[in-house]
Amino acid sequence: MKSKKMLAAVMAATVLTASLFAGCGSKTPQAGTDNQAASGEMDKEQYLNLTLKAEPKTMDLSKATDLYSSQILIEITEGLTRLEKDKDGKEIIAPAGAKEWKTSEDGLKWTFTLRDYEWYDGKKVTANDYVYSILRTLDPNTAAQYAYFLFPIKGAEEYNSGKGKKEDVGVKAIDDNTLEFTLKQPVPYFLQLTSFKTFLPQRQDIVEKYGDKYGTEAETLPVNGPFKIASWTHQSDVVLEKNEKYWDKDNVKLDKVNFKIIKDETARMNELENGSIDAVGVRKPEYVDQFNKAGKYTNLTGYDGSVVYQTYNTIPKIDGQVNPFNSPKVRLAFSLALNREDIVKTIYKGLGSPALGWVPFEILIGDQEYRKAAGVEPLKAAYDKYKDPKALLVEGLKELGLPEDPSKITIKMINSGTDAETKEIAEYYQQAYQNALGVKIEPEYMEWNQFMKRLDSGEYQLAGLAWGADYNDPMTFMDMWLSNAGQMNNGWKNAKYDELINKTRTAKDDAERTELFKQAEQLLLVDEAVASPVNYRKYNIFEANYVKNLMLVNFGQLYEVKYAYTQGRGK
Repeated sequence: MKSKKMLAAVMAATVLTASLFAGCGSKTPQAGTDNQAASGEMDKEQYLNLTLKAEPKTMDLSKATDLYSSQILIEITEGLTRLEKDKDGKEIIAPAGAKEWKTSEDGLKWTFTLRDYEWYDGKKVTANDYVYSILRTLDPNTAAQYAYFLFPIKGAEEYNSGKGKKEDVGVKAIDDNTLEFTLKQPVPYFLQLTSFKTFLPQRQDIVEKYGDKYGTEAETLPVNGPFKIASWTHQSDVVLEKNEKYWDKDNVKLDKVNFKIIKDETARMNELENGSIDAVGVRKPEYVDQFNKAGKYTNLTGYDGSVVYQTYNTIPKIDGQVNPFNSPKVRLAFSLALNREDIVKTIYKGLGSPALGWVPFEILIGDQEYRKAAGVEPLKAAYDKYKDPKALLVEGLKELGLPEDPSKITIKMINSGTDAETKEIAEYYQQAYQNALGVKIEPEYMEWNQFMKRLDSGEYQLAGLAWGADYNDPMTFMDMWLSNAGQMNNGWKNAKYDELINKTRTAKDDAERTELFKQAEQLLLVDEAVASPVNYRKYNIFEANYVKNLMLVNFGQLYEVKYAYTQGRGK
């Protein structure tokens, strides 16, 4: 959630996402409504049983960072636009709370006209609800990790950093139905941003009524989307029901969506097999074979626009002791100690490709895939240059004044999850590091929320994560490492990196942006080695044949369930 968002628990092997990339559409007819029940009749009882791999961290729109929270928030809250597919299967940004929009010739002003729609209690959704939400997220006192997502807006970064005024932020309500944004400079992907949770509206009266409890229980959440929360049983499930006050309710066919929180891989597989859930991501070959042979599932696979990676806490000392990861050489040694081809084969069962760059496949820059435009990935050259990662490790340890004998170095690795799958993956990395570098690795296991707290507070040395795209541009992977982004509490700030990324915002064309991103990737992965990407991940979804129109979404959530329905359940 990065959904995004830190996308998954530590080094998780499967997340239920699929390739739905958003183009810059505008004023497009509402999607997904023509092929429902194209032949035959829909089931009388309309419901879906789906899964989350972890408890949502928070449903506070300004503070949610994980994918599981995002999944629910997108379904209960209607923002300006929605990420959907049109009648021809083309991925688009479709009108939602906004019925239309326009932009100035210089690309600096965006004006959205809201449709007449309501909150759950009949109160009108207004442009001021959007203004309040954006300013609350930017308020330094909110400490929102996703505040940087709004920095394309004029004055947003200054207000968030305490150097500017709220009144100078470039978002305002012209009237109840007209919302205007003023940007610092033209942003080619700005429309894509408007479908993400950071741009969703919030009710000031509800936020103030519940205070610190806002977003922690179902009853504290105002809704205006396709669904409302019927119940939220922590660590068990989140149950959604159709919102009869939703402006587009006639196109919502499901009466209920049950999101079961199932952390154990085997349990998820068993529930798909016995019909207790209707779709799930599958990793292990034995399950893939089993479900393919069953003849009652549709198998969907492809790159999911995410990268799995290892990250290091770079602060000088941890618990009063010199931190080995304060050295770029040590960090690079750990990165090069990994056999990425074997990781994809062994851990991910072939679901992905070895990651030698930071931005994954299928992310576009302009009309071209970034990885093709960028050419050779930076870590490929690093493998060729540094043949002995252990020698590089020793150099780094020596420079820090630490013992040059790697066997005297102990690294603690935190892991999200306590299930067998998590332990299997963690033990692989443990052995890989110990065998290649001679260090000692001590895995520590914890639940997702505790894992996120440790990351947020910087209480870790080594951790594994996945980061998924929030929109279809390399920036969604690159700006998370900016000094002022607030996403990664790892002690790393780099003025040169900041300069490169900020230059991409004013680059004259896609070729110049590509070159700047290439330089930034080199700095991030080799020169500073702050992150160690391992897998450009693929999804592998099995859904029951009776499930129709369940959109598998690549940006900001797992699914789009608005148009889903079932036909033939139980036959």
